[in-house]
Amino acid sequence: MEHILRLGEGVVIGRGWLARQRVFFTGAVSKEVFSVAVEWTNVHNSASYNIYFHESQSRFSLLHGRMTVLSVTRDELRFRFDR
Repeated sequence: MEHILRLGEGVVIGRGWLARQRVFFTGAVSKEVFSVAVEWTNVHNSASYNIYFHESQSRFSLLHGRMTVLSVTRDELRFRFDR
């Protein structure tokens, strides 16, 4: 499924029984490096971490699938998430 996030926005990309995974676009760290925050929860346990990626990197793995970056700017991230 394809998603578009603007700076600071998040979306649920995975949901299971009492569990979910969300991705937030946290913007540009530098001119060519961008960041997304990943959060997962499962009942009363949760964790979050940041992924920093170069604008030329287009694919990386998350907990329950693969994220493919279609385009990224300082203000917007367009990506597809596949399980």
